[in-house]
Amino acid sequence: MDTNSFTYQVLWQGVIDFSGTVPSYTLSIPGFNPANCVFMIIPTRAQDVQTAEADPLGNAKSYPYVTTAAGQVVVRPKNPSASASTGGSRIVAKGYAIRYST
Repeated sequence: MDTNSFTYQVLWQGVIDFSGTVPSYTLSIPGFNPANCVFMIIPTRAQDVQTAEADPLGNAKSYPYVTTAAGQVVVRPKNPSASASTGGSRIVAKGYAIRYST
């Protein structure tokens, strides 16, 4: 990132772990605003990176479903409109909430 044209501040960072039975994460993040903030997820384990588009474990290695609102980020293992039989993400990742300004 080129910080000559903008600045950024890490508002929150932590582990997002769907390897167990966690149904979702609701993160209260003061100062988070979708207009000038982003939430990033970066896998921390090699086994969580999908090897090919046709990988049979694709859903288990997929990125979680994220929704944002003022002061809050919700991270779910799958799209809430997906069927009950759809498998969800099983990854362990690092999450970051970042505010930026120009």
